[in-house]
Amino acid sequence: MNKALWARVAKRTVTVMAVGGFAMSAHAADVHKGKFSTDVQPGHPKVVSFEKFGKLVKERTKGGVDIAVFPSSQLGGEMETADGMRLGSIEMGSITTSVLASWVPEVQILDLPFLLRDDAHAAKATAWLADQLAPKFEAQGFRLLAFTINGARQPMSTFPIRKVEDVAGKKMRVIQSPLHIALWKAMGTNPVPIPAPEIYTSLQTRVVDFFDNTPTNYLTFKFFEVAPYYTNLSHVYAVAAWVAGDQWFKKLPAADQKVVVDTAREIVPEIHKLLAEQDAASLAKTKEMGATLISIDDKGPWQAKMAPIWDEYGKKIPGGTEMIKAIGAM
Repeated sequence: MNKALWARVAKRTVTVMAVGGFAMSAHAADVHKGKFSTDVQPGHPKVVSFEKFGKLVKERTKGGVDIAVFPSSQLGGEMETADGMRLGSIEMGSITTSVLASWVPEVQILDLPFLLRDDAHAAKATAWLADQLAPKFEAQGFRLLAFTINGARQPMSTFPIRKVEDVAGKKMRVIQSPLHIALWKAMGTNPVPIPAPEIYTSLQTRVVDFFDNTPTNYLTFKFFEVAPYYTNLSHVYAVAAWVAGDQWFKKLPAADQKVVVDTAREIVPEIHKLLAEQDAASLAKTKEMGATLISIDDKGPWQAKMAPIWDEYGKKIPGGTEMIKAIGAM
């Protein structure tokens, strides 16, 4: 082969390699990676579901959206996760609604006692509410994909709780929320706001006498060891907001945005089913290990004591009265 021919072949090869390299670089640039933050541990039904979500999104976007789940608060607590999404350092997360109340005060409606009657009503009401509040979240830098139900909160105590009078004068650990503090003051207790990681030792040292939490956590965090009485009251449902950072979400192609939203909503019923199954199994296990499970059939006296919270916060929460009526009518 003469020198002229060699030159033409070499030039063509360089051109093909350059074009190929550009194509690969462009493809790599099209991949939108996302970190998904959650506070629950590996193997938890929510983590399993979020990992399935990531896998399906990656398949359905042909690798265009690649989401990795970081459990056990590896990226920080819920408040840090919320701040990270607004700043763009974290792309997605599952955050308890009360944590987001400073940005979207309307979510406080979900903390009203006995607003959600049962699991089916909770699922229907939260799906409706997600559609109503999505614009409020977006205005604060979050893209609300769905609400997920973490389970009903139940009193867990160092003493048996069978009637309203049993909690009067007792020290109640509450989440750091004005509504929850007001709720338990109305019940005649002495509310003590304490961060979640300190619950076990606070019960162990009698800083508090009881608290409320979900059935699965009663087993997982071994609360039954220091609070051997569990009362089935279901006064408030614990709800989490499944959100994405709006900065990141807007960078996705429209088709991929639809995949993310549709897949999240597809996964939500699975989360609820898995959590309900795990709650039942967890309670059975704690009973085997010595916990006393108490069921309250007549919740009327409890509802009557908590009724003033509806009046107070129905007026305080933007659109509260209307949302209460709509959810109650479902």
